[in-house]
Amino acid sequence: MTDITPYLNEPAILNATAQQVIKDFGMLGMEINFSGYTGNTYVELFAQILPHIEHLLKTNTENFYSLLYRIDLSETQVKKAVEQNNNLSFAEIVTDLILKRELLKVV
Repeated sequence: MTDITPYLNEPAILNATAQQVIKDFGMLGMEINFSGYTGNTYVELFAQILPHIEHLLKTNTENFYSLLYRIDLSETQVKKAVEQNNNLSFAEIVTDLILKRELLKVV
């Protein structure tokens, strides 16, 4: 993945990323709200996305895979991230990947 570090302090990029997340999750009927405060965009969105991912993994893997497809995350990317992050839960890894991919889509 491209280095996203330079974009983490750009309010316009962070707002656009939040809107992309809201749109993608909304397509599956999942509500994400963003306060507009870009000082903690990652933390705010992570806290809202994680429960959705955990719920999908437990109840609807078909929608989980649809979401990954919509966001453009491959199983290969997910597997690689899981191998590199054995200290996080699967849902936390996927949530992190989603946020990073959404930011890249905006950039």
